[in-house]
Amino acid sequence: MDDVVIEKSGAILLGKNFTIDGYSNRSIRVVTHAHEDHMKGLRRSIKDSIFIVATPITHEFLNILGYHIPNEKIIKLDYDKTIDIMDEKITLKKSRHIAGSAQVVVETNNAIVGYTGDFKLPGTEPLKDLDTLVVDATYGNLKYQRGWADWDALAALMNLINEYSNKGPIYIYGYNGKLQEIMVMLRERGVNNRFLADEKTLKMAQIASNYYGINLGNASIYNKELVDVDSIIFIHSTRYQNFNKLEGVHVLLTGWELRGVAVKVDENQFNVSFSDHATFKEIIEYIKESNPKRVIIDGSRSQDPWYIAKYLSKVLNLKVDVQPIFS
Repeated sequence: MDDVVIEKSGAILLGKNFTIDGYSNRSIRVVTHAHEDHMKGLRRSIKDSIFIVATPITHEFLNILGYHIPNEKIIKLDYDKTIDIMDEKITLKKSRHIAGSAQVVVETNNAIVGYTGDFKLPGTEPLKDLDTLVVDATYGNLKYQRGWADWDALAALMNLINEYSNKGPIYIYGYNGKLQEIMVMLRERGVNNRFLADEKTLKMAQIASNYYGINLGNASIYNKELVDVDSIIFIHSTRYQNFNKLEGVHVLLTGWELRGVAVKVDENQFNVSFSDHATFKEIIEYIKESNPKRVIIDGSRSQDPWYIAKYLSKVLNLKVDVQPIFS
């Protein structure tokens, strides 16, 4: 039996007992972080699996998002702590993605295997001494390479806030994790505008602010009666169409904006190219430093997985596969 398999559902199977970031009929479900595409089938896993493993912060996020896991099934695993379960060892390693996100290492009787989860550089220490490494390659083609750093994107967002503050409310759209990270970074850089967000987003932001050691400051649950000229409202990207016609400036945070670090797309509407995922070059840098015996590109969550697989095979002379294979 192969120690690593990626199913078409996106479930990453490590060893004999672990299913990661997707449902499979296994005893232990691991959640690397609280993003929708990594929580697929979680309610079924809560019902069928013996344990749900995640970092303490990810477990807090899951609870806020409505995943109520029985206490006897919860394993809150801190970074760099190894536990033995069913004759296999699991360790979670820190990754830079969102608060609580983790890489996974599983040691079986036959091999040491790992999964990067979502990550970006700098700030993620590559997994080493692995027989097989499963890699997230969201931006798996050089054509998706951004020509700027996250700090440039943050500076562009700050410039928009400075320009439009006190002229009307500013609406910022992103996904869970990204929104909370931006809220914390803005506070860290002296932005004192009142923050408004829905209850779940705000609760997650309060957890993230404690994690990063930053005071969230003046922040309230969104109510349209509270919106004024210096408000910054944080909204999940899926609700963009519900809000983007309201008076004010609207900023969508998206790593898929490749035309520039900040692009005006309509009157008072901007895209800022901020991403929580490694660029193509960062993925290559990670794999070079990791130097596993074998690489598997997660094709269920990657753009152009075969492109980066061929690059790694030809340029780095690595043994590389793509899973799953969709017909």
